[in-house]
This record gives sequence, structure tokens and C-alpha cells, in this order.
Amino acid sequence: METGTVRSVERALAIVELLGEHQALGLEELHYLTRLPKATVSRMLLTLQDQGWVYRGLSDRRYRLRAQRLFGDTQQRFKRQVVESAAPWLLELSERTGLVVDLSCFDGERLEVMESAIPSVLRKLYPNNCQIVGQYASLFHSAMGKACLTQLPAEEVQRLAGRNHVAADEHYRACEQTQHQGFGQRTEGYWEYPVRLPFLIRAVALPVRANGRLVGSMALHWPMHQAPVERVLNLHMGSLEETICEVQRTLV
Repeated sequence: METGTVRSVERALAIVELLGEHQALGLEELHYLTRLPKATVSRMLLTLQDQGWVYRGLSDRRYRLRAQRLFGDTQQRFKRQVVESAAPWLLELSERTGLVVDLSCFDGERLEVMESAIPSVLRKLYPNNCQIVGQYASLFHSAMGKACLTQLPAEEVQRLAGRNHVAADEHYRACEQTQHQGFGQRTEGYWEYPVRLPFLIRAVALPVRANGRLVGSMALHWPMHQAPVERVLNLHMGSLEETICEVQRTLV
């Protein structure tokens, strides 16, 4: 019995070490790296989730160490905390609206897509190999990027435009439109991610703040053929605002 317990602890620690080394791993990858039966790895991961050691992504289903188990990189730990706090709200909003809900974090230079909740009604449309979690959204063309720009001083936006090789008229248009509308809206037909969806998307987004500073943004996105932007604004913008308020409360 004691030997079995020790072996279980050793296996759990091996999984924790691998997650610490690789940031995020799927069940198949952990099965391969540990050389343990898949059922054993799955059981260990469930235990680690129950004990608050591991978080499983909503859309990519990959496993990551939870924020309180990360040491050293305070920015990475904070980003994981944002995701873990927001995850239940993303799921709820996604199922309520029937739209995809994306969450991003801004580090002052780039905007990383941290989590994405896909509602059950759309899941078949999104192939597993088309996940955007871990990719970087365009600051000047994505809805999430434009929502963040509204929170930055003009000189900072100008600096980022230069860094991203964005033409002056393009940069001006993105900021002007977003300031006027009060939300970020994806540039129609634009797609910056290396993975390809089998359709174009529309998206709207609002900034997320915590303790007086910009954290990132949250977006609703959907297949372009599903609905015009105006319809989504009328039906769901209030819900997006409420969800962001709830998430911001958890980050105080």
C-alpha cells in the first residue's frame, strides 16, 4: 500500500515537473512523455485538478499549472490568475449568447489570446487544430487590440504603430473608429493568426482593467455569415459589459 502511494506521488510530481517545463501539454503529450498508460495519466490529472494544481483550457483542453503553483515569473503568474478567475464567466457568457468569447492579456507590447470559450452550438464549426489560444492578436485590426488602444495615451499608440509597421492612416482610422463607437471591432476580412478557420469572423470587444491599469480585453466573435455586428451589439453587448465587470471584481 505504502509503495503504491509513493509511486502515485512520484507520477504526480513527474506530471507537475513536465507542465512546469513545457507550460501547456495535452493528454496525448503527457502520455508520451511520462510513458504511463493514458488512463493513469488522465486519473492523475483529475486528481491534480481537484487539488488545485492544474488548470485545463476551455477550448484547447491542454493542461497548465495554476497561478498559485507558478514561481519566478510574476507577469506569467498574473496572466494565469486572470484566466482562472475569468474562465467560469467566459463559459457562462458563451453558452448564454451562443457566441465565442475570447480573453486576451496585454503586456505593454503584444496582446496574447489567453483563453477562448466556444459554445456547444458552434463547437462542430471549430476544428481542434484551429485554436488561437497562445497566439498574438493584432493591436490595430483585431477587436481586442482596438479595445486596448482606447486605454492608451496617444504617444504610446503611435509608438506601437511604428513597432508594428502600421501606416499612419491605418493607425488613425483604427483609433478614430474605436473611440467613436466605444468598442473595438475587428477589421472585416482580416486574419492574423497562423491557423485558419474555414470561414471569416466578426468580433466586438471591450477592455478589461484591474487596480486602475489595463489588463487586456474580452471579445465576442462569431462566423461572419451568422449575424451582422448591429444585431450582436443589440442582443449581447450588455452581457459582455456585465461579464467584464464581474471579472474585474475578482481581480481586485
